[in-house]
Amino acid sequence: MRAAVQDVPDVVKPPPGNPRFPLFDSLRAFAALSVLASHTAGLTTFAYVNDVLGPFTARLNVGVTIFFVISGFLIYRPFVSARMDGRAAPHLLAYGRRRLLRIVPAYWVAITVLAIWPGLVGVFTHQWWVYYGYIQNLHGGWIVTGLSPAWSLCVEMSFYLVLPFYAIAAARLLRDRDRFVQARFEYAALTVLALASVAGHTATHRWAPGSTFHNTLPGTFLWFALGMGLAVASSAWHGRHEREQPRFIRVVSDHGWLAWAAAFAALVLTTRVGLPTSYPPVYSEWTWFYEYVFFAAIAFFFVLPAVFGDDRGGLPRRILAWPPLAWLGLVSYGIFLYHLPLAIKFNEWLPHSYVLITLTTAVAATACAAASYYLVEKPLLRFKDPRRRRREPATRAAVQPRSAG
Repeated sequence: MRAAVQDVPDVVKPPPGNPRFPLFDSLRAFAALSVLASHTAGLTTFAYVNDVLGPFTARLNVGVTIFFVISGFLIYRPFVSARMDGRAAPHLLAYGRRRLLRIVPAYWVAITVLAIWPGLVGVFTHQWWVYYGYIQNLHGGWIVTGLSPAWSLCVEMSFYLVLPFYAIAAARLLRDRDRFVQARFEYAALTVLALASVAGHTATHRWAPGSTFHNTLPGTFLWFALGMGLAVASSAWHGRHEREQPRFIRVVSDHGWLAWAAAFAALVLTTRVGLPTSYPPVYSEWTWFYEYVFFAAIAFFFVLPAVFGDDRGGLPRRILAWPPLAWLGLVSYGIFLYHLPLAIKFNEWLPHSYVLITLTTAVAATACAAASYYLVEKPLLRFKDPRRRRREPATRAAVQPRSAG
């Protein structure tokens, strides 16, 4: 089921020397579409008025959590696998170039276009630097202006900046140790950091309810830590015989549906603990804690079949390997960027039907996302790895059959 690296678009190619995890493309599609469906459920009041499905649609913003777990895994894995294998870590300049090309140009184009139509508050003002500079998440007034879902992109950017320092520190402390000793140390460190994030996330809601701590990297680090922990496990056990792998990995590899069943069970639990369905939501201390932790569980179990045993088959992997879903994952960044302003406009123009607004928004956002991918993202992302681009033409020329004579 694994796709050959040379057969995939540049936008999703991993750093040189690292394996590709093809099923993650479709995970991105699920994440983007779930965020879209959550926003349309709030705008149309479906989440609040429908007693049966409303509590589920109100929690589909778990897509943001899925994005963060994906980032924690894919961005950290090249660093940890290089350390465990005794290879050189990714070059920081190359790492920075890849990250900037991945999220900055498409975002800058999106907020510029959306500020022109249908209009974004604050973007074309003296505070333009807040939105173009990825610091929108640091003030409550900024978060609700501009492109409001972009607070999560600001957190992503913070993670990109901090991760190399964590990786360098881990390399100095752990390099040359047995890979499984390294893994145990990292599990412990990530657990401590994740628990600190849970404590900070919960305490600031109680003692500083107006704080934007929950919109920052420390306030969301639990979700990144789960992805980073999976990166550690994937690197430690990569290439090992099945009999040597822990039982947990073997079970996930052989029965991926169990992981998705656990994710669905966690989603059901979120509808039974009093989480709000209003838009915007109003939380108590405990519901604030429950959502943070349950979202972590949902995202963790949801991504597991794409991490371990992605060539084993089973229903979750067959779904994730469906080409149309993988294509939606390819353009999912644009879906995330464009959907909310479009949904707000459609909600003004069309009857307040959740299904109608959701489908219309999904179609329009996907069209915008396709334009963003093919006109902005794909052309620029060809420059993520310039050395690989120079090697590939020579490699293709070397394998061409010689003509007779």
